[in-house]
Amino acid sequence: MMPLPRRLRFRSVWLVALGLVIGAGPVRAQTPFTALGLGYPVAPVDGRSAGLGGARVGLFGGSFSLTNPADMTQHTAPSFAVTFSGEGVDISGGRDLINTGRERFPVIRAIAPFGKWSAGIAFGSVFDQDWTVRFDDTLHLADGNVSFEETREHDGGVSTIDLSLARKLGPASVGVSLQRLTGSLRQTFNRAFNLPTGRAPSLGATGGSEILSYSGVRVKLGGSFELGGRALVSGVATLPSTLTASPEDSTAASADVDLPATLQMGASAWIVPKLLVAGSAGWGQWSKVGEIRGARAHDIMWYGGGIEFQGLSVLGGRLPIRFGARRAELPFSIGTRTLDETAITGGFGWSFRNGSAEVNVGFESGTRGDIARDGLEESFQRATVSFSLRQLRRSFTSPRFGSP
Repeated sequence: MMPLPRRLRFRSVWLVALGLVIGAGPVRAQTPFTALGLGYPVAPVDGRSAGLGGARVGLFGGSFSLTNPADMTQHTAPSFAVTFSGEGVDISGGRDLINTGRERFPVIRAIAPFGKWSAGIAFGSVFDQDWTVRFDDTLHLADGNVSFEETREHDGGVSTIDLSLARKLGPASVGVSLQRLTGSLRQTFNRAFNLPTGRAPSLGATGGSEILSYSGVRVKLGGSFELGGRALVSGVATLPSTLTASPEDSTAASADVDLPATLQMGASAWIVPKLLVAGSAGWGQWSKVGEIRGARAHDIMWYGGGIEFQGLSVLGGRLPIRFGARRAELPFSIGTRTLDETAITGGFGWSFRNGSAEVNVGFESGTRGDIARDGLEESFQRATVSFSLRQLRRSFTSPRFGSP
């Protein structure tokens, strides 16, 4: 166990990084819910999983979501995929409606099966800390007032470099992932003062910045079981680990955050030919993290699922259609209640060149928080697009995609 002076629950580093902000006056700007704590937890899913309500564990036929290493054995050919996600957010409940957005690459993954083994290397998102707030306010002094415009910006987040290995044992598969947590965060604060009123003095612009770097290691253990080519049941556990935040160009000490254990399970099955139903759920013991930057951590649960119809084709390629829904609790909030995120999902895919290339698109529309309960509410729309390539030696006729 680390000595207590080094483990100030991460607050000492953030107080140094945001010292100018904290001491600059009252906070009247509304920041996104996803700015709380370590930021927004990003699910490293591909377009297929996103369209199926975030079902990313135990998905028959395989996906490129970075969750359970045992699910890699669903891929029967060397494959590579890159996924892009763009999101627009409207924040309501404050003085003004704020529009913002973010773009990310949630997962980039390569999988290589050989014999009964499968190996994978990937880059995935963990926490997104990108947000920007601009607002006007007034500094009230004894001899007058000085209005100002303030900008606060966070740019960065936490990502992972993943090395995974899986082995097929008859109808069962087991897998292990070793993940290197990495990333950085640049925080800036700028305040531009206008001309004063009364006898208040003229004030010059002020600001500051701080850069944090992240590092850590975590391990995942997973397993899956296939039932007669018609159903797949899968589960994965993430072991507890430590994330270290180190301020650059500063004399402040590094700080550690205890990342908790998590458990995720899922299943999918062909209920009729060409119609697949899939669902996943997860739990995380985030309450052990405590408090970060004034935000309290909570244990969380998430679940989601959907259906996929594979009976359509266009230009000689399959055109699967997907619908789903999901609900998740966010690990950080201000207060004792967790923040909820719900979304309706849908999407489609298109495979071509005999299945050696495929595009999958997922759409999500949902909300975070409740304006009546939390005082703020975010509505968001997100599109996730994946493009994958497979190295096939013959025509793509795998029964894993299509009728069982």
